[in-house]
Amino acid sequence: MDKNKLLLIADAIISVVIIAGILYYIGADKIFAELSNINYFYLALSVLFLCVMHLGMVLRIKLILNEIGSGATKLVDIAKSHFVGMLLADFTPARSGYFATVASLSYNHNVPSEKAMVAILGPQILDFILKVVVGTISILYLTNYVLKMNETWFILLGALVMVAMIAAMALLLFSKRFLTLFSFAAKIPIASKIYTMFVRSQEHADVIVKKLPELLALMLFSWSGKAISWFFVAKSIGINIELGFPEPLFYYFLQPTLTLLEFIPSPTIAGLGLSEGGGAVLLAVFGITAAKAASFVFLARIKTTFVNLIAIPEALKTMKKMKDSEFMEQ
Repeated sequence: MDKNKLLLIADAIISVVIIAGILYYIGADKIFAELSNINYFYLALSVLFLCVMHLGMVLRIKLILNEIGSGATKLVDIAKSHFVGMLLADFTPARSGYFATVASLSYNHNVPSEKAMVAILGPQILDFILKVVVGTISILYLTNYVLKMNETWFILLGALVMVAMIAAMALLLFSKRFLTLFSFAAKIPIASKIYTMFVRSQEHADVIVKKLPELLALMLFSWSGKAISWFFVAKSIGINIELGFPEPLFYYFLQPTLTLLEFIPSPTIAGLGLSEGGGAVLLAVFGITAAKAASFVFLARIKTTFVNLIAIPEALKTMKKMKDSEFMEQ
């Protein structure tokens, strides 16, 4: 078994241990009792608004691909590839599996890989910037004004990791000078394909700047879909938070905040366990019982992963074509 598989197994074990710890500390019976009383009407509404988020993400891919010209212009084909990335993001560190969308677009729908990469990487940079800004503001407010904590550096590690990723993605997409640092990769069989893809991607990168207003509008559309989806998840298990502003706005800040927890360097799968524990603590600050808070974060993740399972046929198709491609090149 290779090193990567061993690390993945280790991360999975640690995530399971953290979740088991949460269940033990709070009481699995209490959490299951909360989940057994779900309001399925609200849960269905949460799934509907989750689909609204997905629609926004698919539309921004289509916007870019249409602008630079590509094979896949059908919304349904783009959606299939998008869900492949979302499914793998649920099980990969820093949700990096979303870039599998590029492979699916390329192998299954004949989109040149460099164009697919621009369509994924550009909007992802904007997404990360939003989450860093909003999540950091939220964490600083909670730690300094609500919890009265002096030491916040560990919590903000996730923000620092995301900032580093934003910088790396932006440089790969927009800086020719930065990309030349990796020119040696052109001589390495597998790495040369990735290097060439980024070189060609930079030829189309200006579309991100050109379409920035539309991309920002779609990003806000998707963000709203996710926030309202989480609002209805909370309502499905009877969570009510008394605030000095409309309750749905709370979830606009909660989601980016928990995303930062997923990016804190830790031996877990996509922050599994860490974000659940953090979410339970954050909701407890606002008077939500531990059982309801844990039920919320578990249900939010399970619901999302369940929806993403529709990508399995497309993912298997992508894997088969990738293997066939490797065989033909041997």
